[in-house]
Amino acid sequence: MAAVNDCFTIGSTVLCTTCFNQEVEGEVLAFDHTTKMLILKSHSKTSEKLNDVFVLNLSLCSNVQVIKECNGNFVEEPQKLNLEQLKIRLRQTVQNRQTWIKSKNSEVSPEAQELYRVLAKNFKNHDVTWQGVNIQIFNEVTVTPPYRSKNVVGNTQNRVLCNYIKRMIDQFFKTQALQENNAAGTSSSSPLSATASSSSSSSSSSAPSTSVGTSSNNAATPSPVPANT
Repeated sequence: MAAVNDCFTIGSTVLCTTCFNQEVEGEVLAFDHTTKMLILKSHSKTSEKLNDVFVLNLSLCSNVQVIKECNGNFVEEPQKLNLEQLKIRLRQTVQNRQTWIKSKNSEVSPEAQELYRVLAKNFKNHDVTWQGVNIQIFNEVTVTPPYRSKNVVGNTQNRVLCNYIKRMIDQFFKTQALQENNAAGTSSSSPLSATASSSSSSSSSSAPSTSVGTSSNNAATPSPVPANT
């Protein structure tokens, strides 16, 4: 870990990299030297009216840099933190990390692991488990490869649960297909594709055209429209 300053001035701008290789930059709200806990505030990426607050353990961070020192005229008192909200966020973060770890299975595809995480997010984490390459929910319903809705197996007593899981799986693959189509559309609109299309249009517009007005039939035929008009 990079050397940690003895003190960070409230109002200064600090940049550091977390143990998850995430860069966090923000304004210092508080710093405790004993525990090496640093609280940063940065503008929210989702709302102009909100701020994101990060509580960082600098013992687990690297590349800690002071980007901008406070000019010494910082008089605004830090807002009080909502401790209950922080506890909820902490619990959610821990649950997400646990789900991600449990979803890892070297015997299945990344897509199957992502489906596992979707199911675990809707049900409790401990209610969704791997049984080899099969996904098991509540020890009652099993999803076998290739993990489509038709691969959901359960007894007649679990019909409602099975139907619910089938709808979730159908929605998952529908979303995956839309994302792939959007990615393909973005790729097709790349500068290289646009150049090829423009070149093709220019070639067709430069081809010899039939003279217009030699007969009534030809007059009814619209003349070619040059490209890029």
